Order: sequence, then structure tokens, then C-alpha cells
Amino acid sequence: MSALVKILILSIFSFITVPYANPMDENAILGVWVNQAGDGLIEISQQQGRYTGTIIGSTDGKDRQDRHNPNPTLRTRSLQHVIVLDDFNYLGDNKWGNGWVYDPNNGKTYHCKMTLLNNSTLKIRGYIGISLFGRTETWTKLEK
Repeated sequence: MSALVKILILSIFSFITVPYANPMDENAILGVWVNQAGDGLIEISQQQGRYTGTIIGSTDGKDRQDRHNPNPTLRTRSLQHVIVLDDFNYLGDNKWGNGWVYDPNNGKTYHCKMTLLNNSTLKIRGYIGISLFGRTETWTKLEK
């Protein structure tokens, strides 16, 4: 077999297997994540086919309030148990979309998509209108 044929066969084989080299289960994002600032603990769960993220605490044990909420009556509530991610569905290829994210640091809610880079790194992209106009955070999975 000539070298050219071997290279062609290897190229075809690698092209076929690359998309499937490291597929992750659609539930791979389930668990507790630490936000990029390192102070928030968010548990991502699945409920009725959609993925939701709820603040379950802080890394320093402090109970923060939802001071920037656009609703003045909610500004004194604890952030504990506040849903900050919701309505996501699995799109395939380690991506979740069609959801929203609430940023308690400014009280605003954005369209959002998430990409799982590996078992312990989640990229969260919040945006207005189109993904081009937004901000990305990287969250780290809390190991048990």
C-alpha cells in the first residue's frame, strides 16, 4: 500500500472520528458550579426537560442580598435559592441554549447559552439580542 493511500485512509478515519472524540452526556452540566468571581455556588439541575441553575450558597459562607433587583420589594431577599439560569435545553455538541441568565450584580436578565469545554469547565455567555453583544464567564465544577 502506498504512503499516499495510507495517508488518505488515516485522514478519512480521523475526519469521521473527530466529532465523536469526546462527546459528553447532555446531563454532564448537572452539579454544583463556582462562578468566575469565585464567590457563588450554583447548582444546575434538570426539571421537566429543561436545565436550571439555582444559587445554593457562597464560598465564603456569607448570605448576600439581591440588592440590584429591578423589583424594589425583592432587594432585601437572600440570593440563596434564587434561580439565575433557566429554560435551557440541550442542543448537542456539548452546548445548551434558548435560556436566560440573571446577573445579581446588576439586576439584569440576559439571553444565554452555555458550552461545556470539559468535565469541569463551563462557559456561560449572556447577551442582548445576538451573542455578539455579550459577556462570557467561565465556571468551574465543584468537585465532591
